[in-house]
Amino acid sequence: MPDKERLFLTINETLDAVRMAFAQYPSQFNLLAVIWPMVFGEAAYIMRDTGNRTLWAKIHSQAKLIPASEDDLKQRILDQLQRSPPDPERLARISTQVFGASATAASGSRPASSPGIWVKTDMADFVCIQCGHCCRTLNYHDGCSLADYQRWQELERTDILDWVGTVRHNGRVTACRIWIRPGTNQFAQTCPWLKRLPDRDRYACTIHDVRPALCRQYPGTRKHARMTGCGGV
Repeated sequence: MPDKERLFLTINETLDAVRMAFAQYPSQFNLLAVIWPMVFGEAAYIMRDTGNRTLWAKIHSQAKLIPASEDDLKQRILDQLQRSPPDPERLARISTQVFGASATAASGSRPASSPGIWVKTDMADFVCIQCGHCCRTLNYHDGCSLADYQRWQELERTDILDWVGTVRHNGRVTACRIWIRPGTNQFAQTCPWLKRLPDRDRYACTIHDVRPALCRQYPGTRKHARMTGCGGV
């Protein structure tokens, strides 16, 4: 299968992707009910009290049921995965459910690659219709990687760097966020590089060739597109 039809994620990248999926998608009780025992063991389960809409969670066979909100359940799953990362095989099974796409445990395509998972994206024939939904409505402020920042430095794209907020440690940039209005600590309401095409309800990215990795990778799967309101086909 050509790599453009699948995506390799390291263990840490997979955990980050799960976290983002939980944050971006609306109510996911059915999904949480499926993956809860994958994370906490076969005796664990969650249930909904239809009378007062309370959620209840059981973590292991000896534990009492505890009341929880959906956000509580998501955070417990994320904390457990971070505290005790599952082996790639189990993480692949969890990822298949979260991403709505086939995921398999393996190493990357390069020699000495770290273990992780391959996700079948089903995106080879995906067509962006330039609706601009992702750039106008989704939370992308944490989507700037250090590799993005370094690439813009190498290209001397000070126009882009002016819109990037950085965190430094001992003089080195250790984290960054986009897009922050130059000279302020305020996020831009929409991406400053998004341009509406004349006489059309369509949009274009004016830094398309050097856009952040997060933008290049969106949407990651068909489910990702559907759940985040993408109009692509």
